[in-house]
Amino acid sequence: MDNIEQNVAVLRKLRDMLMRQREKFSSYLRLLECEGETIEKGDSERLLAQVEMEQSIIAEIFTLKKVIAPLESLYQACYPAGTEATIPRLKSALSEMGAEILAHNGRNRQKLRERMEDMRREITSLRTWPKTSSSYVEVTPGLIDIST
Repeated sequence: MDNIEQNVAVLRKLRDMLMRQREKFSSYLRLLECEGETIEKGDSERLLAQVEMEQSIIAEIFTLKKVIAPLESLYQACYPAGTEATIPRLKSALSEMGAEILAHNGRNRQKLRERMEDMRREITSLRTWPKTSSSYVEVTPGLIDIST
């Protein structure tokens, strides 16, 4: 009976960790949506805060992956035939969310590149403003007397 209880405990722990990872993926997706809007608005302070939050979420996801890896090994040992159905469904959902995150992140990077290019053009246009004529005439010296 201990072996069955141990298998169930491994299954529950792995499922809980995968559910937590799914929640982190979901919050990461929401953050990416907000980042996209922030990039379009050009709010650099808010974007900085969101990037810091993003780094925190990514760190938590990697920490969860480190915990999940050994649990998956135990799960494979406990259920070699794959008789349990919830874990494969959760892993499939996580894979889909991961693909969605990559796509959304790519769109945000493209928006950011476009925004940065717009800013470069704006800065360049500021540098090349037409000079107004001055009321002072610029005189260039012709000869300099160095004998005195």
